[in-house]
This record gives sequence, structure tokens and C-alpha cells, in this order.
Amino acid sequence: MRTIDSKLAVRFAAAAFSVSLPLLGGCASTAPAPAPRAVRPAAPAPLLQRFASEPAPAPRFLDPERGRRLRAATPDVQALAQRTAERERLPALALGVVIDEELAIQQVIGVRDVTLGGAVDERTRFRIGSITKALTAAAILRLRDEGRLSIDAPAARYLPALAGVVYPTRDSRPMTVRDLLTHSSGLPRLGVFSPASTARDVTEREILATLDGFGLESAPGTETSYSNLGYSLLGLLVGRAAGVPYRRYMSDALLAPLGMRDAAWDASQVPAGALASPHARGAGGAVTPIQPWRLGASESTAGLYASLSDMGRFIGLQLAAWPARDAPEAGVLRRSTVRESHMMARNGSAFPAAGGADGPGLGWHVREDCDLGHVVFHNGLIDGFSASVMLLPQRGVGVVALANVAGADLESLNTRVLGRLVATGAMVARVVPPSPSVRRAAQAVASVIGRARTDLLDRRLRPGWFPEDHLASLRQELRDVGARVGPCALDGSAMVESATSARFGLRCERGALSVAVRVDTSPDPLITSFSVEEQTGAIAWEGVRSRARPSRCR
Repeated sequence: MRTIDSKLAVRFAAAAFSVSLPLLGGCASTAPAPAPRAVRPAAPAPLLQRFASEPAPAPRFLDPERGRRLRAATPDVQALAQRTAERERLPALALGVVIDEELAIQQVIGVRDVTLGGAVDERTRFRIGSITKALTAAAILRLRDEGRLSIDAPAARYLPALAGVVYPTRDSRPMTVRDLLTHSSGLPRLGVFSPASTARDVTEREILATLDGFGLESAPGTETSYSNLGYSLLGLLVGRAAGVPYRRYMSDALLAPLGMRDAAWDASQVPAGALASPHARGAGGAVTPIQPWRLGASESTAGLYASLSDMGRFIGLQLAAWPARDAPEAGVLRRSTVRESHMMARNGSAFPAAGGADGPGLGWHVREDCDLGHVVFHNGLIDGFSASVMLLPQRGVGVVALANVAGADLESLNTRVLGRLVATGAMVARVVPPSPSVRRAAQAVASVIGRARTDLLDRRLRPGWFPEDHLASLRQELRDVGARVGPCALDGSAMVESATSARFGLRCERGALSVAVRVDTSPDPLITSFSVEEQTGAIAWEGVRSRARPSRCR
């Protein structure tokens, strides 16, 4: 194999600068600082943005039969649900697979109550437990987008009672709203108020009164520790920033626009015959109905009731955010905001040690899976309910499972369902087609192979990046390889590296080549590097492919 490679000549000077900003807050003092007054920030002025006149092509699924092939797994998926319900002795189980925003596969099994009976369906309400946190986070992010709060501001700006917490070290920075979202605030799992009762609701006053003198377990942003207390406070913060109670804002801004018409915050709000009763396991694994918990002002952490139909709509919102594209916005959240919530937090929080492959998003947990790639998930467990959601944004698929007994292993069920979908061969991630500018660059290189003149290519090279003596050598090597293989043209195959870089296959008169090109991001993109390789056999890739990510597991 012969290689022609342009050596990148760096001919620019870089100027570095830094900006110092005053720290928010100062050292801790022995006397508590006056509690900041809750204010509603003015909406920021719109940012001016410039957009590419030739936007990069959006990633897409290549298989035109993808949807049909995935739906063909319906009998196997339903059988998995049936076996799980029987093995775990679940009173009721609702399983759904969302494909491209549509609840495409579902299986609903069992009874609402083991004592009273009653069939369940896709409209039966289950409590989703801590998956509620994903909706609470969505409300916070919408308020951020509306200019009503900053997630990087101290949380005490919006909840003055947080000024009463005690930081563990004098160099601790103030707890921010983002810290609460990413479980890196230093707050423990639970507060010192009673979080739930079957007889009465916990009040805002009770929650906030416990914060005076409440000690943090760690300095904000230094450790990740799952905190229900943090999300209870986020619910109160939603109400303060929105100027209306948490429930009302959630309904008006998220639940109603999404069409989650079955959603409720209290069992008493659910119509007769539509609620799956909570159950607990007893001796020998027997399940019996129990009274549901009342969370009151802490409901933002785990309190929502929703149906399988509702959850299909919520998952559809998550999947619709991918990929980034030019289409008009139509959802209750900006697509970029939803995608932001799906990304592993990078704000200085500590993550699990296994190669950084697992960590918090904003209201979600995020994992880089060896086989499935980008996985976004959350589980729920409260009183007598279990729930699990798993999303594969790059593959356009999400799975949800709901059960009305505590401790059901629904995450394993969802993992097996995804495995069955993978077995169809249709769970391939989107791929990025080469951009027109990158393709034009490859065509410019191909156009001079086997031809005497190279001026067509010369005009597409970025001036200053190819020294003249090196360029003369490149021209000669292009003529030499052209003499061996003859004229060439792109054969339709491509391996995409990034929005500005790809490798293309060339079909030549007497052989095959591949050409790798990279362009800059100027209004008229020009070539900054290229290489041509002779192929000794058939090209090992066909069609359009994205470069595989390096595995974190090997």
C-alpha cells in the first residue's frame, strides 16, 4: 500500500487570554450571612447566533425496513413480559417500547388489585417513583430557557432557606441549582423531615424549617451522592421561580402540552377503576395491597402517577430531540435542552471510577454501554410500585416498564427487551452522511488522479497549509498513482469521521483507491489535509458509515 499524505504546516500564531471573575460568595463566617431575597431574574436578552449556510447533514437511519423489523419482535417482547410477570409474581405489569416517538409495542398484564381484581390496560395509572425526577428536571430547564432562573446560580437565590445549611469546609463554593440536578450538592439521600405518610402530606414549611443548621456531607461539586432531598427542594424551587405552585406549573408547562392526560399527583385524583393499587411482598413472596404514601411538598422527587400511554408520550419527547437538526421546534422543551439533560454532567462532580463511563445527567443517569452505546435511564421505587425507563437516543428506541409491587426487577426486563431488539439486526445507530463540502473536497482530489493538470485541486487547497515544495511532491505522486490505476471517481461509499472529515472509496480504471479529506469550517470550506491509499483488495466497507467509538470495555 502506498500513501500520499499532506504534512500539515502550522502557520499561525495563537493568542491566549484568560478572564478572571469574582467568586460567588466568600469564605464561611461564624455568623450566618443574611438570607438572600428570592427574586425573579429579568429575562436575558436574546443571544445573536450565526448559522451555517450549508448545515451539516443530520445523522439518519440507513435501513428503510428498520421500523418493520423492530416491530416484528413484538411476540418475543410480549413473551418476555409475560415470563417476568409470572416469575416475579407481579400483580400487574405494563411494558412499552417506543420507536421513533410512537408507542409501537406494548404488553399489559395482570390486575389492578390482587384482592379486588380489575383488568389493567395502557390507561391504568401506576406510580413512577423517582422517574418523576426527570420531569422535575425538565421543569427546571424550561424555567432556565424562559429566563426565570440560572442553573449555575446559587440555589439559595431562589430558596433563601438554603442559606442556613452548613458547609463542611471553608473553601466550599455555594451550592448551585445544577448541583441539585446532578446529585452533587452534598445533600444526603433524605432530609430529617418525615418524607412520606399514609395519613398526611408533608408541607413546604416543614421541609424548609429543617435546613437551618443542616450539615452537608461534602463540598458541592466534589462528590456524587443520590439525593431525594435535593429533588424535593427543586420542586419547591420550581414553584418559587414560576410564581405558581409546583403542580400547576408541571401541568400547564409539561404534562398537558405533552398529552399526558392520565398524570396525577395523588391517588384521590385518579378516576375509580383506573388506579393500580400498590402492593408489598410478604412471607413466601406473597403480595398484598397497601395504602399509598402521601408525599405532599416532597412529591417532586417521586410522586407522579402516570399510565403507559403517558410514559410513551414522555419518552417520545426524549427521542424526538435527537439528532440535532434544522427543523422548527415543536416540543414543550427545546431539543437542545433535552439533549443537554441526556449528557453526562461535566461540572466538576465526581463520577464512578470505571473509566468515567457512568454518571449523572440532568434528571437522568447516563451510561456508555459497550454494546448499546449511549444509554439514558432512570428507575423508580416507592411504596408499592416499581418503574424503569431506558432510552437509546442514537437508536431512536426507548423502553418503559411499570409494576404495582415494590422491588420488581424491571431494569433487567428492559435490558432483555433491548437485547431482543438488537437481535433483529435493526437496532443500528444513526450514521452521519458526509457533508457536501467534504464530498466536494474528495471529488476535487479524485478529479486530478490520472490527469495531467491539477489546477482543479489546487483551487480547493487552503492557502498556507501546503508548502510549495511539498505541494510539488504531492502533485507528482498523484500523477504517479494515476499512471498505475487510471482516472478515478467516487464509488458512493464513505467512512465519516466528523462533520469536516471523511474517507471515500474511489473506483478507478485499473484498480481501487480511497481518499481521506479534511476541510476547514470557513464559509467556503477548503482542504486542510488529504491522503490517498491504494487498495490491495476489495474495500472493506460499503455505503455510509460513522466511525465506531473506541470501546470502554476492552
